[in-house]
Amino acid sequence: MDAIDVRRDRRACATLIRLRHLYSFLYTCAFVISLPYFLVKGLLKKKYLHSFRERFGGITLRSETPSLWIHAVSVGEFLAVKPLARKLQKELGIRLFISTTTLTGQRLAAEFLPGATFYFPFDWSWSIRRILEKIRPKLVLIMETELWPNFLWEMRRQNVPVLLVNGRLSDNSFAWYRRMRTVLPKFEECFMQTEKDAGRMKDLGYASDKVHVTGNLKFDFQPPSLSDQLRTLLKTWKGGNLLWIVGSTMPGEEELILSAFTQLESVKLLLAPRHPERFQDVAELASRKGIAYVRRSNENFGNASVIILDSIGELAACYELADLVTIGGTILNFGGHNPIEPAYFARAIVSGPHYDNFKTIFEEFRRRDAIVIAKDWRGAVQALLEDSGRRAAIGTSAREFIAQNNGATDVVLQYIKKYVD
Repeated sequence: MDAIDVRRDRRACATLIRLRHLYSFLYTCAFVISLPYFLVKGLLKKKYLHSFRERFGGITLRSETPSLWIHAVSVGEFLAVKPLARKLQKELGIRLFISTTTLTGQRLAAEFLPGATFYFPFDWSWSIRRILEKIRPKLVLIMETELWPNFLWEMRRQNVPVLLVNGRLSDNSFAWYRRMRTVLPKFEECFMQTEKDAGRMKDLGYASDKVHVTGNLKFDFQPPSLSDQLRTLLKTWKGGNLLWIVGSTMPGEEELILSAFTQLESVKLLLAPRHPERFQDVAELASRKGIAYVRRSNENFGNASVIILDSIGELAACYELADLVTIGGTILNFGGHNPIEPAYFARAIVSGPHYDNFKTIFEEFRRRDAIVIAKDWRGAVQALLEDSGRRAAIGTSAREFIAQNNGATDVVLQYIKKYVD
């Protein structure tokens, strides 16, 4: 290497260091600006504040031996990685730790792996180091789209390989990461859901031998079972009516759904808001509309026409009893949620027009006639509730699509073994 090359490398390194410092400064500014919001939400909604100590790195967990750290942002990511985590425990015998970002994800992870879960740290190197010192990971698995510059830099500095598992990049995420790629260190390897996702990672500068299309772990979804008590309660409440389940609804959608529901006959509705802090708001909305509702936590459903599912981790199991499912987040422009859970039970699915966060899988479902995507989602719901044959055909196509695409868990497991064995 000649002197010019050395100077060029030094300048590039100095530029990278400055960009990292700039990112950390801007991240800190954003945190300070957002802090009043966190405080208000924490005091009014009992949200965020309980996780701050751990997010600053103050976890109480310890590992005397090298471990494997899995990060799954929320419920969907955790449920997707859960079968893989089980196999890692069984086949590799390494101690696992699971981090999440949301309260709902944390609760489910803690049920699955008691005494080994914590909240993902804020993206400062010092908070990340505090956790590394305590759990001593030899490998980190990041689910789907979590790319944090300081986290990845600290892992590289400490020679801890980080793998992107079940990776996907939406249009918005891809545009953002392209702007940030100068300060983003690379994952050791990326296991992507689709060829399109893999191509985007290559566009971000990854070598072809570091990017693999392994499929979607969510096709290996293993739904939790309804308790005998809840199954009996729901079946008794449903009676001879059809059951419409609308899952993971977002702000503003419940108003539209409840209005549409009042126009239906011989139908009952199970409504599941996405975020727990909104359970009370949705209950008050139903009350203002004069709708006979009950919260699932009541366990005395009586003659209510609507159940508000104010529990965590039960929605997927409830799909078993549905006659028709609508995916929340698609009615208004929130980007949608994954349709695989109701498809597992061969349920007919209706989506509104907004599904950008899961565009590839939604369009594949539609191509196979395994979902109805409609701007006039009310009309689609009404039509399907009146056509049992069409519902059955859509549900069968959806279940067949799931069966044809499972197996990603075992593929990813084989790649991971070389880092742990």
